[in-house]
Amino acid sequence: MRNRPYFLGLLIASVFLTACAAFSTKSPTTISTTESLVSQIASHCTDLDAPELGEGKMCVDNGFRIKADDFSFSNWGRSTEADANVTIQTLIDLFGHSAVCVDGPSTECVIRPTTVQKLEEWNNALAGGRCEGLATLSTRFLLKLDDPTTFKPNATRVADLQRGNQLLDSSIVYWWATQFLTEVSDRAAISRTKSPLQLVDDLIQGLANGVGYTVGLYFGSSGHAVTPFAVTHRGEDFIIHVYDNNFPGVRKEIVVNGTTNAWNYAAARAQPDGNSIDWTGTTGTLELTPMSSRKGPFKCSFCSTSTTTTDTVLTIASRDPAAAGYTFITTRDGQRIEASPDSVINTISGSTYAVSKGLGGGLVTIHIPNTVTDFDIEMRRGSSVIPAADVVVAIQRPMAAKIQVSGDLAHTVVGSSSTGTTLIAVRSDSTSVSA
Repeated sequence: MRNRPYFLGLLIASVFLTACAAFSTKSPTTISTTESLVSQIASHCTDLDAPELGEGKMCVDNGFRIKADDFSFSNWGRSTEADANVTIQTLIDLFGHSAVCVDGPSTECVIRPTTVQKLEEWNNALAGGRCEGLATLSTRFLLKLDDPTTFKPNATRVADLQRGNQLLDSSIVYWWATQFLTEVSDRAAISRTKSPLQLVDDLIQGLANGVGYTVGLYFGSSGHAVTPFAVTHRGEDFIIHVYDNNFPGVRKEIVVNGTTNAWNYAAARAQPDGNSIDWTGTTGTLELTPMSSRKGPFKCSFCSTSTTTTDTVLTIASRDPAAAGYTFITTRDGQRIEASPDSVINTISGSTYAVSKGLGGGLVTIHIPNTVTDFDIEMRRGSSVIPAADVVVAIQRPMAAKIQVSGDLAHTVVGSSSTGTTLIAVRSDSTSVSA
């Protein structure tokens, strides 16, 4: 109905909030702050109905239209066609020939050992889906940064494009991979420090000014990326309207409640039994990544040996998201990181646990401070009825070569009281693998 952003009453203001972990026990100050933020967001909205977006009043609409600006095919995982996955050319396009290949003619590539490791890692992570690539490229089409005719000369809209086009598939993979780059992941991480209502405020103002975004959602040990295009005000809720590449041709809604400052995404994921589950969350589980963070050039994080000041970095990618591997790390003083399909427990001070957008976590990245030098790493599977998970596990310690191991490494079941076989034993002066 509209070809340009619809926005009325933009109030330039700045509100600084302190995130509250438990909304049921808010202090009067927190309540007041939340109410002020809700009032600010509401001031951006109009009194106009938006029947094509359901009940509610219009706040902003950037003109994206379902069944025209979205892809007509669904998100998918790793392809049987090698060219549709992460290739050497993908890495060269991201980082340049000299970073990925040993010195030589630019028309040839003798790949570095670290490049081989990254190809295996990312291609296994791709099994969890390429939602980030689909969400990003659909936004780029709307912003006129890319054109559908590049991929199909007679295309008049994004929905005309078909899966199986090698150029299109490689472009989707390229944009999927950008989520792992520091320039992009840092911006996403900063946004996760904001509450859902703060992100709604940012989104309204950004869409009104022609900024393109992807929205990341995290629930349990999985993540997902969608394309936001409008916001409406419905009762006490603010509705983020999105294109979800798991559901082409369908408008989906992320509901952010103005009282609890929490979000809900109905029927987010279809289960093997045919039922769907809702995703919910608060601060730290919703993110907003601007397209400007993906401009490049990008620094290759795996092309050089880490320094003495960096963390120990552990990555895990499962070949089959339905039989994912889950990390169990224990330190000598009893601290741990314990992942399961539904949650992550992290008591190791200073460490972080992050999942990419994808079923089963896609690629899990764990940072452990270099001051923690004595710990064991074990891989576990989701349940006793699931076979030993086939995973790719890599660890890089400061000033050390990257170690990567793959195979059916997860034998103990998540939640087991017994300790399984240690896969990687990290000590102050050594790193040993038992696979």
